[in-house]
Amino acid sequence: MTMNIGKKVTRLIFAIICMTFVSCSDNSSSVDESDMNADSGEGTFNVSGDLEAQHQGISQFVGLKASNGDFLNLTLNVTEHPLGSQEINDFSFSIRMVGDGGPFTLEIGEYEIGQDSEGVILIVNYANRMISDETVTYGTSPNSSGTVSILSVSPTSIEATFDVMLDVDVTADEGSVNITGELIAECFTAAPGTGC
Repeated sequence: MTMNIGKKVTRLIFAIICMTFVSCSDNSSSVDESDMNADSGEGTFNVSGDLEAQHQGISQFVGLKASNGDFLNLTLNVTEHPLGSQEINDFSFSIRMVGDGGPFTLEIGEYEIGQDSEGVILIVNYANRMISDETVTYGTSPNSSGTVSILSVSPTSIEATFDVMLDVDVTADEGSVNITGELIAECFTAAPGTGC
């Protein structure tokens, strides 16, 4: 059973690195996808510009907290399949918030992409592999703009809306997409009751 946990943790870490996710710790003894589905919210968003798409998916959040309970970083996700799943997502969207100089308290309000909004740096990424054989990715760049509005926060759920403009990654030609939508993200945990 320990070997199975190690493999799943390794896969999760790899996915996190590839998609700029940062995970919280998990003290559970096994990972069961039915438990992950139980802790899933919902997100919907529209993509316009270089790509035209509408997505609806599972919304979960992961965070790394300081000893005082404030976030060191937090990532809100909308994906086709739950985080930690072995299924391949045809799309993914992430909003990553990082404390600028230390832990931050997530407050209700508006955060500006790529800026130090109330001690928080906001990084947004979108990936789509539905329109071609290769994954096309867009993310925060010096030219990106837009906002994420946090509407409600609890230990197990975060509600937000977003309207952002992202640039295509550096390996592709110039281009951008505008992404608007909303999510209600539930705390990602492999077992109920372990917290974020």
